[in-house]
Amino acid sequence: MTGDFDYVVVGAGAGGCAVAGRLAKTPGTRIAVLEAGRAGRLRIEAIPAATIHTNGHPLYDWKLVSQPDPSRLGRIEDWPRGLGPGGSTRINGMIFVRGAPEDFDAWRDLGAPGWGYRDLLPYFRRIETVDDAESQVRGATGPLHVSPLPYVHALTPRFIEAAGQAGLAFNPDINGERQDGIGHVQSSARRGRRHDSYTAFLKPAISSGSTRMLEGARARRVIFENGRAIGVEFEQDGVVRAVFARKAVILSGGAVHTPKLLMLSGIGPAARLRELGIPVLVDAPEVGRNLMEHAGIWMGLKVSVPTLNQQANLAGMARALLLWLAGKGPAAAPTAQAVGFARTQAGLSSPDIQIHLTPFGRDSERKLAPFPMVSVVASVNHPRSKGRIDLASSDPSAAPLIFPQLLDAPEDVATLRRGVALCSRIVDAPAFRGYVEERIGWPDLRADEAEAERQIRGLATPLYHPVGTCRMGSDVGSVVDPALKVRGVEGLFVADASIMPRHISGNTQAAAMMIGDKAADLIGTSS
Repeated sequence: MTGDFDYVVVGAGAGGCAVAGRLAKTPGTRIAVLEAGRAGRLRIEAIPAATIHTNGHPLYDWKLVSQPDPSRLGRIEDWPRGLGPGGSTRINGMIFVRGAPEDFDAWRDLGAPGWGYRDLLPYFRRIETVDDAESQVRGATGPLHVSPLPYVHALTPRFIEAAGQAGLAFNPDINGERQDGIGHVQSSARRGRRHDSYTAFLKPAISSGSTRMLEGARARRVIFENGRAIGVEFEQDGVVRAVFARKAVILSGGAVHTPKLLMLSGIGPAARLRELGIPVLVDAPEVGRNLMEHAGIWMGLKVSVPTLNQQANLAGMARALLLWLAGKGPAAAPTAQAVGFARTQAGLSSPDIQIHLTPFGRDSERKLAPFPMVSVVASVNHPRSKGRIDLASSDPSAAPLIFPQLLDAPEDVATLRRGVALCSRIVDAPAFRGYVEERIGWPDLRADEAEAERQIRGLATPLYHPVGTCRMGSDVGSVVDPALKVRGVEGLFVADASIMPRHISGNTQAAAMMIGDKAADLIGTSS
C-alpha cells in the first residue's frame, strides 16, 4: 500500500485517537491510523457495565499474561490491554482523573520543559466538555464528554462522610486546582454511554475524510530510510503490507506495545536485540524499562444493604438495561462511585494514595459474591518499583513479555500499608461502620511486621495503569525528548502513556488523551 498520507499513527487508543483527531483539524492533512483490533458489529462496550464481559474477551482484549512477579510471591496474572478502536478506553472503568497538578510539575523538573501543570492545563481543558463547567480549570467545548454519576449507590454518601470523619475532606472536583480529598467519580460518558477515545476524537476525523483507519492491522516494524521513519510494515488478513508517511510516524500502542514495536524496529537495548537476531538501528537501553504500575489491594465488605451483586441476574440485568436506554442506572455508571486522594505522611508534595469505592464485590475467585458486598481499593500513586517489557522473540506476532515487579521497592509496601490503614479508619468511622457485617480480603495490619508485609504482597494487584517504558526527558538516556521525538532517528514520535517519566496520582486515560492532544501541536510544528 503506497498511501498518500502525511502521518501514520500506530494504535487507536487514548493517545493515538487524540493525536490523530487533533492533527486532522489542519486543513489538507491526510492521516492513516493502524489498529490491530476491529470494531465489531454490536458495540456492546457502549454499555459501561459491559466491561465485565469485554475484559478478557479476545475481540476487545489483547489477553496478555505477566511473567512471575518475585515481589509478590511469584504471582502470574492477566494484564488486560484494550484491543480495537478506542484501545483500553474501550474496556476500562471510565474513571476520569487528570492527576494531581504537582505530578506534572514533577515531570517538568525531571527534564521535560513545557510539561508542567500550567503548560498542560490548556490541553486538559481542550479535550473535554464537562457538564456545568464553570471554572477556568475545566473545559466546556472539547470532544470528550466528562459526566457526573448517573447512579449513586446508597452507601456512597455514607462512605464520603466517613472519609471526612477519618480526615479526608470532601472535594467537589478532584480534577480541579487541588486533587486532595474525596468526591464522586467523574466518567468518560455521554448520556449514559461510554465515550471512548475513538468516539470522541477519531470517529469525527474519519467522517471528515481526512483520516483512514485500517482495522485488523498489526504493526510489524517501522520502516526507515537513511535514518528517517518513512512508514510502517503491518500484517492484515494474513498479508504483509506497508503504509508510508511524508511527515512522521507516531507510535501510540501504549506502555506495553510501543516499546515492543520499537525493539522490533531495531531501537532498544543493543545486546538484547542482537541476541534475538534483530539488526540494531539505535542502542537505546531504556526502551521497555521503567515500567511503572499502580499496585493496589481490593478489599471487600459484606454489608447490610443491597448492592449490585444482587442485580447480577436476568431480572436485574433487564431492569438495568431499560434504565441504561434512558442514560440512567447502574449499567450507565463507571466501575467506582467515590474516589479519594490522600497524603499519608507529612511533607509529601502530592497525594501518595488513591482510594476507590465500588458498589459490588468479588469473592476469592474474582466472581461476584452471592451476598451484598462493596469493595474498597487502596493503591500507590507514585511507585518507586519498576519492571520492564521485553520481546519474547523476533516474531512480531509473539506476545511481549511483562515483568511487573510491582512491589520491588520496600517504600511501596510501606505506602500501600498506610493506604490500607486509611481505608480501615474510613470503614470504621461512625457514618459507615454500622453497615459493615464482615471484612473480606483485608490484610491484617495487627499481625507482626513480616506477616503483614507477606499479606500485602500476596494481595496486591495491578490496577491496569502501566506507564513509563519510553521515558521522556532531556538526558541522552531518555527514549524520547520533550518534543516526543525518538532519540537517534528522525520522523518518529511517541504519543501515549509510555512517555511518562513519573507515574501520576490517578487513572491514566485522561493524561494519555492530553499527551496525544499536545503531541499533535509538537509534531505538527517539528514535522
